[in-house]
Amino acid sequence: MIHAREWISGATCNYIVWQFVEHYRANDALARRILNTAEIHVVPHTNPDGYQWSWTNSRLWRKSRNANSGSTCIGTDLNRNYNDNWGRGGSSTDPCSDTFMGRAAADTAEVRNTAGYYARIAPVIGAIDMHAYSQLILRPYGFTTALSPDETRLNALGASMQTAIRNTHGRAYTNQRSIQLYITTGSAGDWFYGASRPTNGGFRTAAYTFELRPTGATPGFQLPPAEIIPNGQEMYQAFRVFVDDVQRNPIRNTEEA
Repeated sequence: MIHAREWISGATCNYIVWQFVEHYRANDALARRILNTAEIHVVPHTNPDGYQWSWTNSRLWRKSRNANSGSTCIGTDLNRNYNDNWGRGGSSTDPCSDTFMGRAAADTAEVRNTAGYYARIAPVIGAIDMHAYSQLILRPYGFTTALSPDETRLNALGASMQTAIRNTHGRAYTNQRSIQLYITTGSAGDWFYGASRPTNGGFRTAAYTFELRPTGATPGFQLPPAEIIPNGQEMYQAFRVFVDDVQRNPIRNTEEA
């Protein structure tokens, strides 16, 4: 929930947690192995002020709610504010824009705190940033058409998650690089992957951005309640595949060798 209006993303995180607990209690072998051996950190909300505003004032509010010096326009697009190729395209210098990138990289409290949290729990071998909508599995990079050093590996894992989703309720998700959607810079997805430097214990974070249901602008961000649980079920299956895969075969950061 970096973007306030994308309510399904926070609900999906909570549903995944609940399903892991329920399946653990039911002696599901994979759920028990994952929860007994992996440390999973779940952050359902990274933009609480914006989220509250989307309930009380503007349902389709996207940004945070920080004041911007010299402007009457409020908020920063937190998913354009991370310190990874910040300000190189796909964002705006206009505080009134929905994609306002901030005055400087990581100048928002939300981004500074999530980046600091990531550093404290390192090494992190996998990270997923949940968004809505379009039914996409996006992998690095968003800032360039150049392939990441782990393109083959990330593409294959994305395809495995794509299959897990389709096998749950028949939903078709597209597995692609972020730049194939549109350019994004200063994004969480690229930052998770790009931040895998010497501070990450010799690993590079397998990072993805999910764009959840639906496929189009109708109903767009206002997903009908009847679709919340089916969406959660297919994402739970994808997440099981994700954790199992990165646990068994974490990406080594060969640039440190």
